[in-house]
Amino acid sequence: MKQLKFFENSNGILVSIILFLALVAFSAFDNNKVLPLSVIQIATDSSKDIAYFVNQTDKSVRQVDMKEWKDLGEWRFENKPTGIVLSEEFAFVTSSYDKGQVDIFDLKTREKINTIVTGMGATSPVLSPDGKKLYVCNQFTNDVSIIDLKKNKQERIKVLREPFSSDVTPDGRYLYVANFLPHTRADIDVVTAHVSIIDLKQKKKIKDIPLSNGSNALRSLQVTPDGNYAMIVHNLGRHQVPTSQLEQGWMNTSALSVIDVNKQEFVASVLLDQPEYGAAGSWGLDITEKYIAVTHSGTHDVSIIDYPQFIDKLRNTIGKESLSYDLRFLNGIRERRKIEGNGPRFVQIYGDKLLIPAYFSDTLNILNIADHDKDEIIALNPQFTESIERKGEKLFNDAQFCFQGWQSCNGCHPGEARTDGLNWDLLNDGIGNPKNVKSLLYAHKTPPSMISGIRADAEVAVRAGFRHIQFTTVSEEQASAVDAYLMSLEALPSPYLVDGELSENALRGKQIFNDVGCSWCHSGEYMTDNQMHVIGEVEFEEGWNTPTLREVWRTAPYYHDGRYATVKEFIVNERHGMMKSVSDKEIDMLVEYVLSL
Repeated sequence: MKQLKFFENSNGILVSIILFLALVAFSAFDNNKVLPLSVIQIATDSSKDIAYFVNQTDKSVRQVDMKEWKDLGEWRFENKPTGIVLSEEFAFVTSSYDKGQVDIFDLKTREKINTIVTGMGATSPVLSPDGKKLYVCNQFTNDVSIIDLKKNKQERIKVLREPFSSDVTPDGRYLYVANFLPHTRADIDVVTAHVSIIDLKQKKKIKDIPLSNGSNALRSLQVTPDGNYAMIVHNLGRHQVPTSQLEQGWMNTSALSVIDVNKQEFVASVLLDQPEYGAAGSWGLDITEKYIAVTHSGTHDVSIIDYPQFIDKLRNTIGKESLSYDLRFLNGIRERRKIEGNGPRFVQIYGDKLLIPAYFSDTLNILNIADHDKDEIIALNPQFTESIERKGEKLFNDAQFCFQGWQSCNGCHPGEARTDGLNWDLLNDGIGNPKNVKSLLYAHKTPPSMISGIRADAEVAVRAGFRHIQFTTVSEEQASAVDAYLMSLEALPSPYLVDGELSENALRGKQIFNDVGCSWCHSGEYMTDNQMHVIGEVEFEEGWNTPTLREVWRTAPYYHDGRYATVKEFIVNERHGMMKSVSDKEIDMLVEYVLSL
């Protein structure tokens, strides 16, 4: 059953809202509460006008008739689905928790016919042009699965750090892979994430292309239909300057980076922000011969860029390296349109329309590119219940509270409130002493906050962050919701575990960890004593606050200023707190244990 309602949007345009009220079929229940869907992707079968909605909180893929907006059924998953790709006969859906997998469904019978186990963090499934191979990014095992669908065989190719999105060239020869975070130490002049190129004929990585300095949170990558370029949507952090203001993108900007596929070279990073209005949380990307569409999840809008004009202007620009600071490059070739709802993380150009789901409000925007009067807004799940934790997550990712929309908390803590891999010079402990960004996992349970312990606890830090980083104030109710969200975070199982347990080497490493004195400071449930210690180089008399070691496999680089890219480099060079000497073999065992936490 569906009900048609009308309202006027912010532009006074009459748009239709189709409300799906068959909640048993289209929503999940928990103690009579309707869970959010959290649509992260839509795949469409244009020949049948069927859309497949990938819903992360609901842990489902819903099939919908796009002509009648009729629910056709669902596939449910044990873990949250992360991506989908369709062939003529099958749907391939990735999901992940401690292990990644691809579930394969027959589109005709809608039955699951196979499951293929991949690496942890499976996401961004992509088919080869001939449909014979499937490529999957394994975010947390730092590799890409190449799956021969006919032989049901898999090979894994190592990339750099957290492969998050990929696309194959039209000739099927190369796979371009966006590494979500920088993989290097952070105390150097240039710190940036890379795009890896895999030669699919040789089945090996052949090149890593660095983007503009400060590039991180590479969320979407797509090869243009003509095969000439690979484009990547990402955050661009100005980590070399103190966090003293926001104007003109002083701290964070959003970028569309371009790689020349024929030359396999970086071309430029083009800013998506405007001089007095940021484009925080840029996420979704789709490209056709006519348009480039990019969603800005923090400011709740979409950029529609004329593709031929963009390429022509880019080719004719002298000094392309300066484009990463040019807030006016898209003037005259880009339309920026607000969407209804909160947190658009995906966009698909569907004929003359844009399909844009709003992650936090479970609404679908169907925007007519040429005629705004024909826009439709569909409420996919109108009666969902927003918990305080969900409200906090929404606020954490929402840049509309920030001065001019330049950033949200997500700007420095992407990947579910973890780290961006950069050093920042926050002014809460003076100026000229940049520190590496800490993950916010367990921050509320391990006071004080900041490596310098300058904030008494995470509650104080959350409120100070809105005030001094976003240059705004929020209500106590809103700040408490962000607290609740951060307190709800749980560590993912380490990819270094073997069937959920410590390996033999890690068990020996645990014994070494205790024998040499690491457990004096790193103890308890969160592997920290929550105390200050004078160890190594210190800037304050009290020393450094002991960080948690939980999920440390995910928080590189290491030390207060990120001077070590790996845990092993840190242990070998610092050996801090060790009361006994250890052999090289014992160091390897110790490292394996720490990375298993």
